[in-house]
Amino acid sequence: MTNNKPFPAGAPVGLIGLGLMGQGIASCLLSRGFHVVAYNRTASRAQASLKHIAHALSELARRKVVPRSAIADWKKRYQLTDSIDGLRDCFFVIETVKEDLALKGEIYDQLESAVKARAVIASNTSSIPITLLQKGRQHPERFIGMHWGEPAEIMQYLEIIPGQETSRRATDLAKRVGAVCGKMPTVLNFDIRGFISNRLMYAMLREAFHLVEAGVADVETIDRSYRNDMGWWATIAGPFRWMDLTGIPAYMAVMEGLLPELDNSTKVPNLMRGMVKSGALGIANQKGFYRYTKAEAAQWEKVWVDFTYDIRGLAEKYQKKVKF
Repeated sequence: MTNNKPFPAGAPVGLIGLGLMGQGIASCLLSRGFHVVAYNRTASRAQASLKHIAHALSELARRKVVPRSAIADWKKRYQLTDSIDGLRDCFFVIETVKEDLALKGEIYDQLESAVKARAVIASNTSSIPITLLQKGRQHPERFIGMHWGEPAEIMQYLEIIPGQETSRRATDLAKRVGAVCGKMPTVLNFDIRGFISNRLMYAMLREAFHLVEAGVADVETIDRSYRNDMGWWATIAGPFRWMDLTGIPAYMAVMEGLLPELDNSTKVPNLMRGMVKSGALGIANQKGFYRYTKAEAAQWEKVWVDFTYDIRGLAEKYQKKVKF
C-alpha cells in the first residue's frame, strides 16, 4: 500500500457489502493503494463487483484522477472472502449494508468475534446514530460513522461521525484513511441523526414535497428552480459562505417573514408514500418522479458520472485559488 506510514504495514482494509456504494468505496480504496478484503452475503454480487471496479478504476486513470500506475496491480490487492472471518487481519473495516439496525447488529456480532480488538469499525450509515450502533458492543470505542457520497470513487465528500464512546484514535484513523482516499473529511463534534449533509438535504426535500402537494408548482418546475439557483453555487460555497458573498442582512429580513411559513411536518409526504407503494425505484426500474425508457435511464447514469467528474475538476481548479 502506498502512503502507508499512518497504518499497520501490510494490513488490509475490510469491506462488508458490495452494493453500488460498496463497489464505489472498494474502487476508491484500491485506487489509492490500499489492500482490500471484501465480503458480501450474496456471492454473485461479490463476483459482479470485479467488473464494476475494473471499469471505475479505468475511468479514474483515463480522466487522470489517479495515475495508471496506481491501479496496475489492483487485482492482486483485492480479495473476496466468503466469510466475515476472512476480515480477521484488517486494521480498518467499513460496513456498508442497508439501513437495517438488526442486520447491522448481526454483522457486528460476527465482526467483533473475527477482528482484533484494535481494529476500527466504520459504518456507512446514512442516518442511524453511531451511538446506537455502538451500544452493547465489546469495544464500543472503535465504532465510528464514515458517510461516503455516491459515486464514492469520484466525490471529495466524506463525513466522519464519532459516537458518544468513540475514541480519538478511531476518529483520527478514519480521517487519515479518508485523506489518503483523496477526500476532504468533515468531522462532526458529536453524533446526531442524519449528520450534516442529510439533515440539510432532507429539510430541502420536505419543502420540495410541500410545494408540489400544495400546488405551487410541479416536480419539473421545482427541479429547474433548484438546479438553476442552489445547484449553480453550491460546489464553491456552502450556505454560510453564500450569505457572506451575497449580503447577510437580506437573509435575516427574509427569515423573519418566511421561516414561519415553511413546512415543519414530521410525517412522510403522501406523494413519497405513493411513489414507494407503486414500486417506483427511479432509473433502476425506469419509474420515478419522471418516466424513463431504458435508453434514457442509461443515458442519465452516464451523464451523472461525467458531470461528477467535471464538478470534481471544477472544484479542484478553484481550490487552488481559495480555501474551501
